[in-house]
Amino acid sequence: MSIRKSGKNDNRFMADFMVKGVRYRRQWPTYEEAASWEAELKKRIRLGIPYTELLEGTGDFITLGELADKTMVRYWEGTANERTQRSNVKIVLEHYGQGYDVSQLDVAAIDTFIFALEKKGLAKATINRRLSCLSKILTFGVDRGFLTHKPKIEQKKLSNGRMRFLTEEEEYEIIDALEASGKDDFARFFEWQIDTGMRPIEARHIPQTAVREDPQHGWLVDMSKTKNNYPRTIWLTDRAYKAYVSLSDEKFPFARFTESRIATAWKFIREALNETADKEFVFYLTRHTCASRLVQRNVPLQIVKEWMGHRNFEMTLRYAKLTPTNMLDARNALQQSHIH
Repeated sequence: MSIRKSGKNDNRFMADFMVKGVRYRRQWPTYEEAASWEAELKKRIRLGIPYTELLEGTGDFITLGELADKTMVRYWEGTANERTQRSNVKIVLEHYGQGYDVSQLDVAAIDTFIFALEKKGLAKATINRRLSCLSKILTFGVDRGFLTHKPKIEQKKLSNGRMRFLTEEEEYEIIDALEASGKDDFARFFEWQIDTGMRPIEARHIPQTAVREDPQHGWLVDMSKTKNNYPRTIWLTDRAYKAYVSLSDEKFPFARFTESRIATAWKFIREALNETADKEFVFYLTRHTCASRLVQRNVPLQIVKEWMGHRNFEMTLRYAKLTPTNMLDARNALQQSHIH
């Protein structure tokens, strides 16, 4: 039996064991109750007898760690969303602790979690994904009788006044979700789009012959068919070139990514990242993200305009978002005039 005391100052006993890679944990008032529950659950699993009722509504106390484990098994384990949600669960538990009594989780306790996330400088969309994960755990707790009620969780309101783009964290989550579900080819296309900023229709019209190596500057792609009929050349990052190579088994490597296929893959991503409610979370964010990163990393606007194929500077200026770093740079530039 894998029974242990729950803690130094806790008289409860924890049954904690794994079967076929799945962890089962439950706290009980006495050692005998914990041992009996563990023995019965192991027996049912071994004999193939239904055991769902043993996981629900038993005992008199459940920790946040236990409830998170049960939620993971019930909703996320074995899905494309598993890796992302395990990351979210880890962050939730790092804040509250594995042994946190979920019955003590109220609005004030949730506010402290939100404040901690904001203090890290996370984007509102990222904070909302952490809160969605916590909300799902608590909803599962109420549905299964572990909790009598669920405290209100208010997500951060996303501003519609600024153009949406992907953070690096969101980018990594998307790639992880795609690769975990076997959609490696779309993951490579996603990387290509992020690093080139092309419109999807432009990428579909690129033949293998458009990609060439410059003796001085490396690999680049010549674009002859563009939205505004203005040919342009883009230099490829190492990642973009690797993505191209992995998909270059066809004359037009990106023609396979039709509007329909993109829509299907992005629907999967929206569900995997819990972004179904955000209407701005669309595949075209790859282009917005490329332009935003170029501007925010101080690439001259004329170069950004040429890279993106914008008709005029007004389109390029939409991406010139004022970040705290930008504001500090501006202040420091003025500050220099005061130094004698």
